[in-house]
Amino acid sequence: MMLYESFRNNKHITVFDVDDTLVVTQSKIKVSNPQTGFYKELTPQDFNEFERRENDEMDFSDFKDLDILKAGRIIEWVFDILKRTISKGDPVGIITARDDSKLIYDFLYHHGVRIDPAYIFAINDPKSEFSGSIAERKKQAFVKLIEQGFRNFTFFDDDKENIKIAKSLTKEFPDIKMDATLIKKKWIPKFNDWS
Repeated sequence: MMLYESFRNNKHITVFDVDDTLVVTQSKIKVSNPQTGFYKELTPQDFNEFERRENDEMDFSDFKDLDILKAGRIIEWVFDILKRTISKGDPVGIITARDDSKLIYDFLYHHGVRIDPAYIFAINDPKSEFSGSIAERKKQAFVKLIEQGFRNFTFFDDDKENIKIAKSLTKEFPDIKMDATLIKKKWIPKFNDWS
């Protein structure tokens, strides 16, 4: 029996972002602009506030590396919520801006956590049908969960836009509840803050 079959009648799911919500890594987004010579490496926190300019090119290759992800520092209090949710037998989902669901599954498995792959959405996967900004793609992933029968959501993410757009779903789908928690920047330790 598939893991998700036991959750079929459960209308609640707890959904987590990955970067700077469950884990802090040394992954960087490399931004360059061949016309101006601009180059900068951004953390996911920096990227949330970065204003892209015309001709900026983004390199997300660090986010495809399972070893970098595994070497990340778990944000324990959020990861504990994930583990407690699973231990109660409640479903957990992941909606991440990364582009490889299997990478996320393998990362969680490395940390002793197994969740149903049907609830993992790597919204930048080139094979997915998601489009638009990251927040719009995350909203489309939530719609997929709504289509699977979920109506009550608890959501953790470190980006204000993602929280805002998730909350907007309650206007389009009046029968759903969205409890969304913004992981504030001050709660996200820098990777090197740990000894």
